[in-house]
Amino acid sequence: MKNNISLLILHLILGLLIFFNIQVVVDFAGRYIYPLDDAYIHLSMAKNFAEFQTWGITQYEFSSTTSSPLFTFLLAVLIKVFGNWEYLPLIANSVAGVGLILIFHRYLKQFSQTTYIIVLSSVVLLMPLHLMIMTGMEHVFHTLAMILVLLQFQKYLEVKTPRNFSNLALFSIIAVGFRYESLFFIFFICIYLFFLKRDYVISIALGLFAIIPVVVYGWISVDHGSFFLPNSLILKGNTNDGIVGFLTRVAGNAYRGISVLILVLILLTQIIRSKNQKSFSEKLSKNAIPIVVFCGFVIHLLFANFGWLIRYESYLVVIILFAITPFVDEVFQKNSINKILKFGTVFLLLITLYMRFGTMLEKQPIASKNIFDQQIQLADFLHHYYRNSRVVANDIGAITYFSNIHLLDTYGLGSIEVAKLRKNDHGKFLDNKNLQNYVAETAKNQMFDVALVYDSWVKMPDYFTKVGTLTIQDNYICGGTTVSFYSVQEENTLRLRNQLIEFSKKIPKDVIIKIVD
Repeated sequence: MKNNISLLILHLILGLLIFFNIQVVVDFAGRYIYPLDDAYIHLSMAKNFAEFQTWGITQYEFSSTTSSPLFTFLLAVLIKVFGNWEYLPLIANSVAGVGLILIFHRYLKQFSQTTYIIVLSSVVLLMPLHLMIMTGMEHVFHTLAMILVLLQFQKYLEVKTPRNFSNLALFSIIAVGFRYESLFFIFFICIYLFFLKRDYVISIALGLFAIIPVVVYGWISVDHGSFFLPNSLILKGNTNDGIVGFLTRVAGNAYRGISVLILVLILLTQIIRSKNQKSFSEKLSKNAIPIVVFCGFVIHLLFANFGWLIRYESYLVVIILFAITPFVDEVFQKNSINKILKFGTVFLLLITLYMRFGTMLEKQPIASKNIFDQQIQLADFLHHYYRNSRVVANDIGAITYFSNIHLLDTYGLGSIEVAKLRKNDHGKFLDNKNLQNYVAETAKNQMFDVALVYDSWVKMPDYFTKVGTLTIQDNYICGGTTVSFYSVQEENTLRLRNQLIEFSKKIPKDVIIKIVD
């Protein structure tokens, strides 16, 4: 009964957090705006797949722009069934968020009331769940799938039945479909089963099942002239900068993911301090979940990303909380005599609460304001003046979702030829002469109309005419503070100038449009 009351209270807290943050955004934007342009990338691809049967950021060509194929496909199904509505991700994530809470509710009932409240509250507040719901991204679904993978792994270790294995394989496929980082953990599950449990066939079979989404999506992508992996993984990965660049990015990950590292301290304490397990082999045998989670975390730290509204590591927080639950229960038992350990655990959880929940109460509205002031204004501009035109751009979510433009993406997420030119130049936009030449030739040969770009990301061709800029204030989330407007066709320069002057009268008061003399 007490658990049910706590569950109800947490649902109310989650609902109030979502309502409060939506209202803050509605107050300045008139409607809810996602705090990441990436949410509109998912929406744009889902819209095009549902309405035009084209898997791409535009309706005109294939592009492997999404890093979460299953989430994009899910949105496409929802659009097909319910129609094109920009808040479908918000609703879908809310349902997945409730599902995540209920899964933990069932799991935590075996532990004490104190453990139940601490862990379930931590899932909601440390993720933080309301923020991941409001990003409109795949992270809630991915986290839910990963928890189900770990639960089924635990059940399989307890009772090795065909049903438990089939459930483990199914949820592994789903988790990888939502994000490829799931493979880090499934790999170590396979290693654990192979070497410690000597389930050789089962281990190999699980690995083969888990890579099905990667192989299928990779085959489709290659068949359409793209990379085997999604463009974002190729362009944003941590393997193409040499050893110095690799170590630098790992250090950056550690800095941005310090809130997760704090929880990892608890995880390591759990493994080291395991009762009645003196030998190394005993610790491995009795700590399957904590060890798999720790090893997977290390691989994520080395090869994946942290940051960007703390979303990349949000699933890590939840699966670490899942892994340390037995330890938390031990620490907070009434007969526990280690007060230092109890205080230390509470202290580390509170630090994580401040770093993840406290700071994001401020940052999420700022991020939505940035997207509204920049990406939504650019989308409105294109929708009004260049709805079906050929556009050069390098931040591509909202502008493609709210219009039907033909796109040349100078970053490469939406244009495979650009991605091929950029795959080895991570962060060195201005030095890529081949990219500059490609943009110049493509824009001229295909008669592009206008360019809306961050100048710091790529140098525009000399024959482009810079007409104006749009600048936002207090930038936190956008790729740049200022977007430049270029006329690609010289004869259209005056028209673009007049359009910017007219549009400047409709924008938010703290957004500045300047006309270049």
